[in-house]
Amino acid sequence: MNDSTPGSHPAPVGLLRRLGCIAYDGLMVLAVLLLVTLGVSIFGGITPEHPWYPAYVFLVGLSAYLYYGWFWTHGGISLPMQTWRVRLVSRSGGAVTWLQALIRFGVGLLQWVLILWGIRLWNTGQVPLAAGVGTVVLAGLAWTVLHPQKFMLHDLLSGTRLIRLGPDRSGGI
Repeated sequence: MNDSTPGSHPAPVGLLRRLGCIAYDGLMVLAVLLLVTLGVSIFGGITPEHPWYPAYVFLVGLSAYLYYGWFWTHGGISLPMQTWRVRLVSRSGGAVTWLQALIRFGVGLLQWVLILWGIRLWNTGQVPLAAGVGTVVLAGLAWTVLHPQKFMLHDLLSGTRLIRLGPDRSGGI
């Protein structure tokens, strides 16, 4: 797979392509988490009152991290990233390390927690607080659109970046 144009710096990935990749990758990790939950259910399932519930929550989080971490550290491309012609590399252009993957995953997870918290605030009638959270989220998205390399917070803090890949010469996307 070649970068966007031979002999030049790889093109950064825009916000819409990122969001498409996030949505598709989200479906893939959801399938993984459903399989983990099915495996736990075979042994009787775990409710929040169960003494092993914290271990189950840890297993779910670890499974999600391993899904992303494996693809990010082994070529930088998951199936959704391949479909959207995107690759994750370190800031220098090399392979992503497991530590970089952990930082990227952790920061990305915190960003989703912030979004979900804002939705919960909105749903419980705490509109001013929800508007504040929404403003922070929208400011982050605007910053990504305006940044020359289209970096998001998890790119900056993990020392990684997404690059666009050139057209597939095999007749695919």
